[in-house]
Amino acid sequence: MRQLVLLLITKMPKGQKIETGKLYWVVYKHFPAECQTLGLTESGPIEPKWKNQIRWGLRDAQDGGLIKHVGTPRSGEWVRL
Repeated sequence: MRQLVLLLITKMPKGQKIETGKLYWVVYKHFPAECQTLGLTESGPIEPKWKNQIRWGLRDAQDGGLIKHVGTPRSGEWVRL
C-alpha cells in the first residue's frame, strides 16, 4: 500500500489537492481484497493496517518533496508539488 500511494502521487499533476479520507476510499474501492488481507494492526482495532500504510506513503511523499500539507493540522489535506 505504501508504495502504491507513492506511485499514485508521482502520477498526479502538480497542484492536485489530495484528501486523506478520499484517498482511503479510492484505495479501498480499487483494492478491497488487499485491504481486507492487511486487516488490523498488531495493536488491535485502533486503525486498519492498510490505512496506516497509506499514511506512511503520504509521509514518504512529503519527505521526498512531492507533497506538502495544507489546511489545519488535522485536516488531512495535501497538495502535489
